[in-house]
Amino acid sequence: MLLPEFYEELFYVKEINLFESTFKIYLEKIRDYSFLETRSFLKRLNRNYTIEELKNLQRLYLYNSQLTSIPKLTLLPNLRILDLQNNQLTSFPNLNFPNLRELWLDYNKLTSFPMLHLPNLTHLMLTVNELTELPNLNLPNLKELFLTSNQFTSIPKLTFVPNLQRLWINDNPLIEVDISIYKNLQSFLY
Repeated sequence: MLLPEFYEELFYVKEINLFESTFKIYLEKIRDYSFLETRSFLKRLNRNYTIEELKNLQRLYLYNSQLTSIPKLTLLPNLRILDLQNNQLTSFPNLNFPNLRELWLDYNKLTSFPMLHLPNLTHLMLTVNELTELPNLNLPNLKELFLTSNQFTSIPKLTFVPNLQRLWINDNPLIEVDISIYKNLQSFLY
C-alpha cells in the first residue's frame, strides 16, 4: 500500500470530529496544533487506513452522522471521549475501552444496553432513547448517569456504581422511586 505523505502525522492524532460529515483532525505537534478539514483527506484516510491505526486517538466525535450501527472501534486504547449523540443507533456493542471517561449516546433509538465494563468511565449519557432497563453495569468510577426521557418505570438498581453522584431520570414513566442503593448521590432529578 502506498502511504500518503502525512502518514507520519497520523500517529499524533488526538481528536477526530465527524460532525454532520465534516471531517476535522487536530494533530498534536511539538508546541502547536495543526488543523485539517478536507473531504479529500477523508477519502484518502478511508482508502489507506482504518481508524484503529490511530493509537493516540483520545476524542472521537461522530454525532449527527446518521449512523445506524457503530463502526468497528476495538483497538483504540487511549480513547477518552466517544460521542455518538443524535444518530439512529438501536443497539450498542459491548466495547472495551480501558481509558474511556465519557460516553455520549443521547438522542438515539437505543432499546437495550449491554453489560459494560469500563473501569474509568465517569460520565454516561443515555438521554432521549427508548430504554426500559439497564443491566447491572460494572462502572466503578461512574459519577454521572443521565437517563432522562426514556421508558423506565423504576430506577435501575446498579450495585457496581459505588461513586455515582448525579442521576437524572426525569421524563420517564416512573412508577417506583427508590434511590436507597445510591449512597453517594448528590444530585437526583426525577
